[in-house]
Amino acid sequence: MLNVARRLGLSRSPGIAPHQPSLLGRRRLVRNDPVKVLREALSETAPTSLTSMTAALEAIIERGLWKLSKPFESFGDFAAALPPDGLGVRSLDPLRLLRHALLNAGYFREWTEVLERVIRPRGRPRKKLVNDEDFEPFYSIPTAATARDRLLLALKRDHPEHFAAVCALELSPRAAAIQAGLIAEGSSRYGGACNIVAAAALNERAQGRLLCDLFQALSANAQCALIARAIEPRLGFGLAERWREDLARSSGS
Repeated sequence: MLNVARRLGLSRSPGIAPHQPSLLGRRRLVRNDPVKVLREALSETAPTSLTSMTAALEAIIERGLWKLSKPFESFGDFAAALPPDGLGVRSLDPLRLLRHALLNAGYFREWTEVLERVIRPRGRPRKKLVNDEDFEPFYSIPTAATARDRLLLALKRDHPEHFAAVCALELSPRAAAIQAGLIAEGSSRYGGACNIVAAAALNERAQGRLLCDLFQALSANAQCALIARAIEPRLGFGLAERWREDLARSSGS
């Protein structure tokens, strides 16, 4: 993956430990107004670390700050509403960043409510009103039956007890979907092409070689998907597009 970092113009920062996501470690200090901190982080108007962003998100949810300025019916309404009442999440980049922060902190209920607000309906788009402004849903969930967003929506709609267990961090969305009968136990989204358990059991050096080999073997679209989903939320958006452009220049030379 070092080659990826070089192409994207990224360098390693010695002495900085990688972020370790935790579903239970939600106690952090928040400076300034948490809603303002989160809004600026999503709009990229102020440099904000993922730790500070998660801390602001925790304060907003745990203290119910998202309901203070206006009696929103759901966190999704608050996320989509325009400032100063809401976060103004109306495009993919801030939505991806909010998704990463919510799921990283274990706020599955709130993310599902955001999904319900921003998901694009099938057929002809219909406009919905949020904060007295025209709002058109813009997010398309993955088509795979095992995709986490799709599982969360199905659990909330048809299996509220299992959804509650996910929100209480008692079950993962996948485990809850298996118990609810939405997907079969042992079913794989990769068609048997990858043994995740065996890969996780490898030592770090072997894991690195495997990841590099797999990355090089996959298509440009798959490579860009990895960068967009795993790297951009931490290092900034636009990296996948830069990678795609670099690949196009390389193939044309």
